[in-house]
Amino acid sequence: MLKLLIADDEKVIRETISDLIDWKKSGIELIGTAKDGIEAYNIILDKYPDIVLTDIRMPGLSGLNLIQKIYDINKDTQFIILSGYNEFEYAKTAMQYGVRHYLLKPCSEEQIIESIEEVKEEYAKKLATNHIVEEHYLLQDQFNTGLIVNIINSYLAHEINELPDIEDEYFANYHKYLDRNNSRYDIFYLYYVEEHNFERANSLLFNFWKSHYPGIVLNILYVHNTMLFFFPSFTDSYELIEQFCNSLSFRRQNTNPVWEHCLSLDLKSALRKISMQIRRYEKIYYSNGRTVTTISNYNNIIKDIQDLTKNLFTADTVSAKSTLNLLKKNIESLNNLNFLKQIAPSIVMIAASKVSSFGVVDAAEFLLKLKNESNIYKCKKIISNKIDTLYASYNSFPSNGYISNKIKSYVKEHLSNSELSLKWIAEHELYMNVDYISKKFVKETGQKFSHYLTDVRIKKSKELLALADTDKIQNIAESVGFGNNPQYFSQIFKKNTGMSPSSYIKIIQSK
Repeated sequence: MLKLLIADDEKVIRETISDLIDWKKSGIELIGTAKDGIEAYNIILDKYPDIVLTDIRMPGLSGLNLIQKIYDINKDTQFIILSGYNEFEYAKTAMQYGVRHYLLKPCSEEQIIESIEEVKEEYAKKLATNHIVEEHYLLQDQFNTGLIVNIINSYLAHEINELPDIEDEYFANYHKYLDRNNSRYDIFYLYYVEEHNFERANSLLFNFWKSHYPGIVLNILYVHNTMLFFFPSFTDSYELIEQFCNSLSFRRQNTNPVWEHCLSLDLKSALRKISMQIRRYEKIYYSNGRTVTTISNYNNIIKDIQDLTKNLFTADTVSAKSTLNLLKKNIESLNNLNFLKQIAPSIVMIAASKVSSFGVVDAAEFLLKLKNESNIYKCKKIISNKIDTLYASYNSFPSNGYISNKIKSYVKEHLSNSELSLKWIAEHELYMNVDYISKKFVKETGQKFSHYLTDVRIKKSKELLALADTDKIQNIAESVGFGNNPQYFSQIFKKNTGMSPSSYIKIIQSK
């Protein structure tokens, strides 16, 4: 579900638009309204809406200035301009920043909904074709593989009546890594793919996906002549995917694959539906397109190791120490290399949800290292050593404030960057969901990220202004992250201190 922010300096317009339309019915979550550009900017920094419906002229920061600033931070944010001024220059300037929707006041409910639907389609297509930096993609890809393999392991290890509790636990632990886990997921089934053709089918699908939808995470499963793949929904029509499925044929089998398209409500529903169909098979293959993981259906062993790992991270140190030894003995007793690599994601994913100092990058790098190991004894040692390290980290590393301290440290080092945002930190430093990070920061610090960032910038600017001349104000604005925009810097400074930067210089230096 995409998030929407409404920004307009006229209260009656804000409230009318927010109350007039059934946003949930349109697949939209209305996260709030803003009475001016500065308030809208701060809300965007904290909550990162996907769509912003904004007036063109507002006090503090105009709609155009807001679009310009957000474009530098997050080019994926989609804007709809709402204005009573029918001036082409506004539209022309907005178009430079990718804005394609310009509504004149007064506009009808139908016009707003039509624009929203068009923006949703554009957003999905933009997301699907987003080319992620290769190194960043590999880490995310590996971590996503660990998450999916872990939940499949959980489904296989428990009885059907236990699954609702397992699902709740899984999503409670890992929602910080899952982007919009309430989004719809699509599933495509490919029937009559014989096992000796799976590798070829996997390669063809991955190359097709990489060419057309590099920004969408692809998950592939194979059991008993059936290959299925699922992904976050990004459009209402999948003609290219259907054409790809129709084109598949293999020399060494008489029957061409037959495809079927199924839509699930969310990731949880998709995984449950799939697990019900694969749990009766002994061997399951999972692929992210790049690499294939063999999942062996050894129910009892999987459940024992998952339960031991969960019990490892507890305040009862005596029980935890006993669990540590038992878990390592279980790992040592396994003599199947593929199964060792299958069970490892369960261990590190559970650890990632419990040990604050063990993040996505750590988990992904560990899984990559393990994937490349071909010696079973070395594999056991790597897993055993990691268990020791995670156990020690959990019992020695303070969890309170860990995330907020990392964010504060990053802000301090990159304060001059006008494009600094919580979204960037969440996705490229912490590898977590920005919504989770935003709430976690508020919980750990008692203030929103936008307020914290402004406070730090104002405090630093005061230090610099106390030693500067009035002709240096533009340089100070740049050095504390306001870019080449001294006017905006002056507005924010005055709003927070009650005086302009030049007045502050005179008062401080006279004292």
